[in-house]
Amino acid sequence: MLSISDSSRHGVEAATFLIVGVNHRTGPQLLRERLQGDAGDVLRLLGRCRESGIDQAMAVVTCDRCEVWCVAPDTAKAQAKLTGLLAEAGGVTEAEIAPRLHALTDQAALRYAFAVAASLESQIVGEPQVLGQVKELQQLAQHAGMSGPELDRILEAAYQSAKRVRHETGIAGQSVSMAACAVSVLRRMHGDVSNLGGLLIGDGDMAELIFEQVSATGMKRWTMVHPQERRAKAWAERNQTHWRPFGELPQALVASDLVVSALDLGAVLVSADMVKAALKARKRRPILLIDSGVPGDMDARIGDLDDAFLYTLDDLERLAMAGRQHRASEAEDAWRIVDQSVAAFRRQLTEQEAAPGIAELHRHFEQHRAEVLAQPGIDAAEATRRLINRLLHSPSLALKAAAPTKDLEAALRRLFGLNDKDQKK
Repeated sequence: MLSISDSSRHGVEAATFLIVGVNHRTGPQLLRERLQGDAGDVLRLLGRCRESGIDQAMAVVTCDRCEVWCVAPDTAKAQAKLTGLLAEAGGVTEAEIAPRLHALTDQAALRYAFAVAASLESQIVGEPQVLGQVKELQQLAQHAGMSGPELDRILEAAYQSAKRVRHETGIAGQSVSMAACAVSVLRRMHGDVSNLGGLLIGDGDMAELIFEQVSATGMKRWTMVHPQERRAKAWAERNQTHWRPFGELPQALVASDLVVSALDLGAVLVSADMVKAALKARKRRPILLIDSGVPGDMDARIGDLDDAFLYTLDDLERLAMAGRQHRASEAEDAWRIVDQSVAAFRRQLTEQEAAPGIAELHRHFEQHRAEVLAQPGIDAAEATRRLINRLLHSPSLALKAAAPTKDLEAALRRLFGLNDKDQKK
């Protein structure tokens, strides 16, 4: 097992990277929801980690996972502690949660962490917000005083690997969910969305998803209309947006750059004439209309109007399917980059571990060199001969006692740079 402790810090116990928790593959949604919370809950979990003797840890809590990433000298003991803490956070018993938890150490943990940062371990592979979430959670760990050089070194390497994946593959090039596709189309039409206005007609699931996705990109001006006025009011209050009476739908269209319908009433609520009038009042500024009703809530003839862009669920699903196929083809290259990055990081750790020994060897050789040169009346040839004999004396005795094998001989050749010509001589 490869140590990730800073070898220059004398007296520091060797530590290993450990990940314990649940993700969308190992834990059911209900369990993940129990474990998830706000920043205060994350800080409380980190505080409990400190109380349990874990000095470096971060809680990776997103919609896809609830895990603790930590550095610990005794991984078995740390895993047992974290199982209890996660059970406590989720309000379940250890017996209930233990079979659902995954625990990764050493290279497996490194590969997983690098893949999470690169959004290869998400339900929607390639979604760009994952890296930002991990960085925010690292900041929470720092705020809680739970970060440290070993954990920070791993995270920095993971971020660099994720950056390579973004720049060297097209894994994030196309949206793969219907809501994300709606965001992509809106951005192509308008660029910056922060000053745009959105209109939701009904509060169905697709309307909620698109509202969340678009709001996350910076669009804050929303209006809700619903045939049941109380539902419009309740939704607007819950989401801190505006609402209008359903009878003011034509006026609401004029102020909207994005219109999403999700009522499923089986009747046309938005007519082509209504949209045509809105476009005229908007001085031909385009409108993106997404009809998620089944059957549709919008007149299909809207799509024939200049500056009106009508998408149905089938249209968005076709875009999403193309995005999923594209990302699947890019994932192989992305994983190759992750594996290269993990291997490079492990080599770096190995070199750091070897550094004190190499330094001590240099001091040892220098001491013998100084002693030989201090002897009176010795010329260069005799000095070098005596030095070689001194330096090879202890290794020669150790080799004779070890009964050299072919593997040991090969290792010696690599160590001293010997080749076949040297052997023949």
